[in-house]
Amino acid sequence: MNRQSMGLPKIEFTPWIPWKQRNEKVNSKAPGVYILAKFVTAPTGNADSLDKDVKYFGETCRSLKGRWRQFEISAFQGKRAHSGGSNYREAFKNSGENLYVAALPVTEERLPNKKLRNSFIRYVERKLLLDWVAKFKKMPKCNKK
Repeated sequence: MNRQSMGLPKIEFTPWIPWKQRNEKVNSKAPGVYILAKFVTAPTGNADSLDKDVKYFGETCRSLKGRWRQFEISAFQGKRAHSGGSNYREAFKNSGENLYVAALPVTEERLPNKKLRNSFIRYVERKLLLDWVAKFKKMPKCNKK
């Protein structure tokens, strides 16, 4: 049995979005999974979770917007709110230049059962990490665990 036959959504991310435009271009009120990457040249097309420029995989069972705000507080203000944001600050010491995000919002409409929705979100983040580590033999720079 595959994920679609169980009624689970397809794992498809938005195109890469500049960090500062994230809440304008995504259903950021929804929970979901997100990928952060830094690119020298603006990327085009749909996000590729196996891109060498990926720096972080994250998830939230609350709102993407809230989790991204926590990342911002840690990454750009140096306050404790998000471990990935703290790792980003330590690694890059900038205000988000060339930072892009891609998201997989998982709305109640897409997956009505809350326990299943939360489990799916956590599964997707772990699967993406596994696939990335299998390819690059290391964790993304801002995922320390």
